Amino acid sequence: MTFMNNDANIKQFQLIKFINENSSDDHVISKITIVLRRDKIEAPYYMISKIRLSSCIDRPDNGLIHAMDILNHARRHNLTEDTYNEIKSLIVDNDYESEQVKISKDDTQLKMDLMSRNDDEFKNIFENYQELFNKIDNLID
Repeated sequence: MTFMNNDANIKQFQLIKFINENSSDDHVISKITIVLRRDKIEAPYYMISKIRLSSCIDRPDNGLIHAMDILNHARRHNLTEDTYNEIKSLIVDNDYESEQVKISKDDTQLKMDLMSRNDDEFKNIFENYQELFNKIDNLID
């Protein structure tokens, strides 16, 4: 019995958007990390994307009552130089700045962390990085 088809392509960013839009919980926390690397000999242009969604119910006077991981997903890609440069450009050239988006880089790595704590922050991140998310989702068709 086969559970997974080798041709399956989960559109990871479309999936988290769907989960967020269809969740009845108002407090879904998302953390997205995208790491571009170019230091490996066997895969000179490499990307890792990690997505984590959690749901929390908390009360200001009683603290955290309940926390649950909804999704913890990672995907790794070997990239061509052109695709690497396109994704890098979509990260670096985006002029959207907020406390939810952190970018760090050194000689071999570019890292982007995006974190939202509510629906409005999540929607803003998706609106501002839609092109980047689509590019990554469409790497495997």
